[in-house]
Amino acid sequence: MSETPILSREAAPGRGHNHPPEPLDPIEVLDMRLSRTHREMVVRFVDLELGCARVPNPLESEADAAAATDFIAQCQAHIKKAETAHKREKEYFLKAGRIVDGFFKRRCTKLSGALVPIAVRLQSYRDQIAARDAARHEEARRASEAEAQRAAEEAAEHRAEANRLAQEAQSLAERQRAAEQVLLAEAAATRAAAAQQAATSKPEPTHIRGDYGSTAYVRKVWTFQVVELDAVPREYMSLDVDVVREAITKDAVRDIPGLRIYQSETLHVRGAA
Repeated sequence: MSETPILSREAAPGRGHNHPPEPLDPIEVLDMRLSRTHREMVVRFVDLELGCARVPNPLESEADAAAATDFIAQCQAHIKKAETAHKREKEYFLKAGRIVDGFFKRRCTKLSGALVPIAVRLQSYRDQIAARDAARHEEARRASEAEAQRAAEEAAEHRAEANRLAQEAQSLAERQRAAEQVLLAEAAATRAAAAQQAATSKPEPTHIRGDYGSTAYVRKVWTFQVVELDAVPREYMSLDVDVVREAITKDAVRDIPGLRIYQSETLHVRGAA
């Protein structure tokens, strides 16, 4: 059985030539085949387009109008013929596109479905870690608040002692002790400020890091659920998702009668950059 020759841009190689021909791009091959297969149709298109320029302008007689009517009918018939050929030529690619879509989509869908229970397990584990992180953060926050309170009280005591010593000081040594108490008060005040700042700091989001640079995290978004349709205000009666979502996200609306507005959490995994 003979093999189908490869279309090439190059002329037939001479004797001793050992380089393979450069293959044409499949798109170029398709364009060439369409031009060759439908050559007569293309020529007819050109003739009709040129004929458009020969139609009198304006039409001045019944004969001109009749000729224009026939010409338009000819053009429409040729366009319909071309559309039929177009549909016939494209049918192969539509079927091919469906095959390609099915080839990839069914595998992606199957694997995505298999990942769902794993993602649920990962989010459950992440939630446990987040709960422990939140407990540790709350414990650290309380400790920082207590430290801030103790340091503030210590600073007040040192300032009071400094004021007393400064008022009663009779010698250089007594004035030095008063200055030392001022320094101790400032140091305690600095510790109090640092502890207060730590107490008001927000916890870092809980992320799970993979060994190869991937990251699992939870994204929170505001969404809603219809609870009582009749109670929904008229401006939201259409329940247009975009309108309601804009209200609860952009405008920070948190209370719409008839709707339950809440934050949903979805696990996302980002691959290594």
